[in-house]
Amino acid sequence: MALLPRLALGALVLSCSGWSFVRAAAERLTSGRSTLVALSDFQPTGSNWQTASDLAGDPRREKVLVPVAGHGLLVNLPDKVNRKHLFSAWEHGDLEVDLEFLLPPGANSGVYLMGRYEVQLLDSWKVRQPKPGDSGGIYERWDASRGKGKEEYDGVAPRTNAARAPGLWQRLQIVFQAPRFDAAGVKTQPAKFIRVVLNGTVIHENVVASGPTRSAAFETEAPWGPLMIQGDHGSLALRSIHCQVPVEKPVTPPDPNVRPRRVPAPILVDPTDRVLVQRGFVPWDPSRRIYACSVGTPAGLHFAYDFETGALLRVWRGGFIDTAEMWESRGERQVARPTGAALDLTSKPSVALIEQPLIDGWPDSPGDLFASDGYRLEADGTPVFLSRLHSLTVEDRLVPTADQSGLVRTVVVGGRRSGWPAFVLLAEAKSIRAVPGGFVVGDRNWYLDWPEDSPHQPVLRTVGDRQLLVVPVTEKTLGKAVVYTLVW
Repeated sequence: MALLPRLALGALVLSCSGWSFVRAAAERLTSGRSTLVALSDFQPTGSNWQTASDLAGDPRREKVLVPVAGHGLLVNLPDKVNRKHLFSAWEHGDLEVDLEFLLPPGANSGVYLMGRYEVQLLDSWKVRQPKPGDSGGIYERWDASRGKGKEEYDGVAPRTNAARAPGLWQRLQIVFQAPRFDAAGVKTQPAKFIRVVLNGTVIHENVVASGPTRSAAFETEAPWGPLMIQGDHGSLALRSIHCQVPVEKPVTPPDPNVRPRRVPAPILVDPTDRVLVQRGFVPWDPSRRIYACSVGTPAGLHFAYDFETGALLRVWRGGFIDTAEMWESRGERQVARPTGAALDLTSKPSVALIEQPLIDGWPDSPGDLFASDGYRLEADGTPVFLSRLHSLTVEDRLVPTADQSGLVRTVVVGGRRSGWPAFVLLAEAKSIRAVPGGFVVGDRNWYLDWPEDSPHQPVLRTVGDRQLLVVPVTEKTLGKAVVYTLVW
C-alpha cells in the first residue's frame, strides 16, 4: 500500500449542518489496501466510540449495545453530549469498501463516501417496500429552498430490502467512483456508486450521486475526502472494515469464435393471494439441487426445499423467484433464482439415523433408507412435505409467523423407531449459543426461537470444529411435533 501524504494543513475546524469537528492533516489513499480495526486508524473522535472484543446483553431487543472489553470491534454508544462521527485517517477518491455492521432495534447510521455521499444503515427489518432512507439506500439530498415537503430529492431506494434482523451481523460492500474535475476545478462527472451489495444481494448498480447527501460533512464537492461513519443517531458495531483503491483490470477483447451468452430478461413470479410451489432446479454452490422446489408466500417470506434430503436449503424475504432460466427459450439451466435477500442454510438431511451420536457427525445424505413421498397441499396452497426414513415417517411444514418475523417450521416424526437412534437437525454451525427464548446460530447469522412448552429437549453436540443442535426422537416423543422459528 502506498500512502502519499497531503500537504500539512494542521488542524482545521469545519462547521457543517449545525455541528463541527476538528479535521487533522490526512493522508491520501492512492493505491493498495487499508484495514480499519482500531480507533488509531481514524482521526481523533468523541468518547462515544470505543473498541470491544464482543457484545454482551441482548442486541436483538436492547437498543443500546453492551461492549465486552477488548479489540476487534468498534462500537458507537452516543448520548446527548457525546455523538461524534468517525473519520478515516486518510482521504480517498475511487474506493472499494467491505465492512460488517450490527444494529440494535431502531438504530440509525450511515457510511459516507468522501464524507459526502451516504449509504444508509438503518434497522429496516421487515420493511416490504424500502425507501432511500432504509438500509442500503442512497440517502436523499436536502434543499430547503425547494419548498416545504419538497426539500428531499435525488435519493435512491435499494432494489430490495436485504436488511437482517436486529442483533445480527450484516455485510456491506461498496464500489464507489469519485467525481471528476477538470484543471480549473469544475466538476465534469458526478460521483457514482458502481455497485452496492448488502448481505450478498446487489441493491444498486451505476447509481449517480448528483451531490452531497443530507447531513454530509462537506457541503461542497472535491476530488478527495475521508470515509465517514455517522455516530450521532444510535448504537452501532463495526468490524472487518477493509478499504482499497480499485485496480483497473485489463480488458480482454471478445473471442470472435465464441458466441456470447445472452442474458434473458427476468420472468418474475410473486405470490399474491395464496402460497405458490414452483418445482425446478435450485441454485446451490457449487452447482444446483435438481430434486427441489421453491415456495413463496404472500407474506413475503419464502424458502427452498430439497426433496432428495428433506433439507431446508435457504430462506429469504422480498421478491420470490426469477424463472427466466427455466422458461425463457429452452430454459438451459432450469434454475429458479431468489429475487430477495437469501440466507443459505444446509443441504444435509433434516432427519437422520446416527449410529454413534456422541462421535459421528451429521450425514451429507440420508442414504438408501430415505424416500420422499412428495407433498400434500393445504387449502391456502401451503405444502406439507412427506418422507420416510426406514420405519419412520416425516411430515415437514413451514409457514410465516403472524408478525412476519420469520418462518415457523413443524416437523412430525412418526411411525416406529428403528434400531439406530434418530434425530432431527435444527441447525449446524461453527458456533451455536443458547440465549433466552432459543439460540443464536453461527456468528450471529440467524436466530432459532424455541418454545418453552415444547415436549422435546434440544441437545447441543460438538463434533470436530462444528456444533450441531439436534432433537432426539424417543419413544416418549415419537409423533409429537418439533416446532421452532427461524428468524433472520
